[in-house]
Amino acid sequence: MTAFRNVASLILSAALLQVAGGLLGVIVPISLGAAGVSDATVGLIAGIYSAGFMVGAAMAPRMIRRIANIRVFAFAAALGAVMALLMAMYRDPYTWSIARFAQGIGIALMFASVESWMTEATPASQRGSVLGVYHVAAKVALILGPFLAIGHAAEALEPFIWCGIFLAFALMPVCITKSLQPAPPDPDPFPIRRMFDVAPSAVIGVFIAGFSNTGFLSLLPLYAQQAGGASVASAAATLMAAAYIGGVASQWPAGLISDHIDRRIVIGGMGLLSAVAALLLAVLDGNPGSLLTQFLIGIWGAGALSFYGLCIAHAADRCEPSKIARMLSGLLFVWAAGAVLGPIVFGVVMSSPLATQGLFILEAIIGLLLFFLMVWRRQAKAPVVEENRESFEVVQPTSVLGAEIDPRSPDATEEMPAS
Repeated sequence: MTAFRNVASLILSAALLQVAGGLLGVIVPISLGAAGVSDATVGLIAGIYSAGFMVGAAMAPRMIRRIANIRVFAFAAALGAVMALLMAMYRDPYTWSIARFAQGIGIALMFASVESWMTEATPASQRGSVLGVYHVAAKVALILGPFLAIGHAAEALEPFIWCGIFLAFALMPVCITKSLQPAPPDPDPFPIRRMFDVAPSAVIGVFIAGFSNTGFLSLLPLYAQQAGGASVASAAATLMAAAYIGGVASQWPAGLISDHIDRRIVIGGMGLLSAVAALLLAVLDGNPGSLLTQFLIGIWGAGALSFYGLCIAHAADRCEPSKIARMLSGLLFVWAAGAVLGPIVFGVVMSSPLATQGLFILEAIIGLLLFFLMVWRRQAKAPVVEENRESFEVVQPTSVLGAEIDPRSPDATEEMPAS
């Protein structure tokens, strides 16, 4: 229990941060769509946010080393809150592009600050349980955030004010925590060629996860606009919640199965499941508020939102134990590169004559592509022998320094050997 007491305030801050992030993920595309902005531009702004996240992830180790965790967190929370309020005041795509880029930087810095702090405060033997509580709290907050938009028109100020409030709230637990600030770790990520030599399936999988999942979820609220009127925010929040709940429900079963068979089979199976759900959504083209649509979105989430963690586990299987943190840090940048490109491509497809059906058709194609790539990689490279397997852990793409708290990584106090 001591380990949980040491990090409870940090987990609470991360959860409050995710409430704001989940709310912004719904109100930004809805507001832009209601203002007549093209789907391609909505996707571009989502890609700009991901680019900001990538920049923030790269900046985080140096900033934490220079000014310490709590100052980095305070700066990033204030930056995010200011940008949310500016978005409420100025409703043009140019201002919002700058604001979302800045928010991407801020979110990455906040996650890096919290996660590197948690690493120091948590004994290595208890990291698995602490990490599980942390991810569950963050995911629940992410699911709940969009529901704050319900009852508000697309042009309303209140959702953006709520974002500012929750980002300010996130500062409070961090400021009163009794945990000592750590000497920040500095995992030097592997270059992409090195990662591809070690675990090509993991590199392919995390890139597709960033490209596909970020692109799909960034544009999903625009599909909800078909509900019309005051139901738009409710439909968008429900669809996002269905996707995330599906992902949460499937992660542990998929992970446990992958601990006993070749993980690439499970990764491909999850891609195939998401492809089938997306294809049915494209064919049925139903009302976003219907139970059938919500169920299929949940099935899509069960497939698409679970294979990132499987890819990370596969990379850990193939990597030397002393270098797992560096491998995971490098994979975060691969994911972020996909997350920059995905929303742009999905936005262009939705701006085509395919419209919202294009969202599901493209997602079905990507799911099938992931399936066939995993089948190909399994034939090209033998599976990992049983004794070299690392246990599956639920992870999400958050920060470079978050790789240090992964229980499969060596103790954060150990010096990383040079590669």
